[in-house]
Amino acid sequence: MLKINYEDIKRKIKEEKGISDTEIDEKVKQKLDKLSGLISKEGAAHIVANELGVKLFPDPQKKKYKIKEVAAGLRGVEVIGRIVKKYEVRTFNKNGREGRVASLLLGDETGVLRIVLWDENHINQVDNMNENDILKVVNSYAKENQGFRELHLGNRSELIINPEGEDVDEIKKVNDFTQKKIDQLQVGDLVKVLGTVVQVFEPRFYEACPQCNRKLQVMGEQKSCNEHGAVVGKHIPILNFVFDDGTDNIRVVCFRDVVEKVLGQTEEEVQKYRENPVEFEMVKNDLQGKHFMITGRVTKNDMFERLEFVAQEVAQVDPKSLLEQKQEAIAEQQTETPQQTVQEETVGTPEQKPVENPQPTIGTPSNSQQF
Repeated sequence: MLKINYEDIKRKIKEEKGISDTEIDEKVKQKLDKLSGLISKEGAAHIVANELGVKLFPDPQKKKYKIKEVAAGLRGVEVIGRIVKKYEVRTFNKNGREGRVASLLLGDETGVLRIVLWDENHINQVDNMNENDILKVVNSYAKENQGFRELHLGNRSELIINPEGEDVDEIKKVNDFTQKKIDQLQVGDLVKVLGTVVQVFEPRFYEACPQCNRKLQVMGEQKSCNEHGAVVGKHIPILNFVFDDGTDNIRVVCFRDVVEKVLGQTEEEVQKYRENPVEFEMVKNDLQGKHFMITGRVTKNDMFERLEFVAQEVAQVDPKSLLEQKQEAIAEQQTETPQQTVQEETVGTPEQKPVENPQPTIGTPSNSQQF
């Protein structure tokens, strides 16, 4: 089943009809009020798009797509792009048998998405791939994970590295994402935010399918995945913390390997907090006050009526180096315009803002938002 989330529907309407977010939200609200709980917010947005003549889904017979056109639920998808980033190959356990999964980011002139490789033949090709290589993906299927689109490859899919006669225009890389202040963030933004960790919550874990990372469902006395059946689940960590940049604060939600990067720990080290949460206290205290540049997506937590930031990439930042960069920029500006006085900025702990709803988010990919 093809799936498109609310923010993507709004984006398509805006692009084709030039209607503002406020106008679209109002039209959707009118539909929801009229149908009084009979449809979801996304369903109402579908109706609005249809009435405006906006085509949300591509032709199902189409196989070749630009990355921006890929929608969750599509099968037999073919895309061509450049490799933006390679990730480490990870292992998992299914029914007592160990397997591997690899992933990378692929981009073209329209956007970036994650490619997930399950077949050993494809995983073995990863060593021959380099960032900026052109990669052709054939016969893949599209899914949504935490609000982000992904292309998954099985044993019937094909990978072609640097195919002859193919080229890719300048791509929108992850580190080209716009950097914003927290008080400027809006739902659906894919952005970078620089700030400081001011409050950390104890990590939570949920049991998920080792292949698709979906939360397992209880079926009688055993747990199973809706897509892959009975499997041996793995425990996925979720870490929440409050992030402040001096203009406002926002709750950041981290999953899986992003949790490991934030904590600077291995998967095994993170898993120990599931059985011994008291050991996290020292880590929590050490994390508070650290500076990070975080790339991710802004989402809406409807339960608490607040914005949240689902982290995709994190990088710890040295405040001294930031200060040096600012001082260099100030010196250059003073050289170019000596008559102008430029006040020096400092990099320090941001002004503390009141934190609303301090309870940690207890989300899973089924009710939180997936790249």
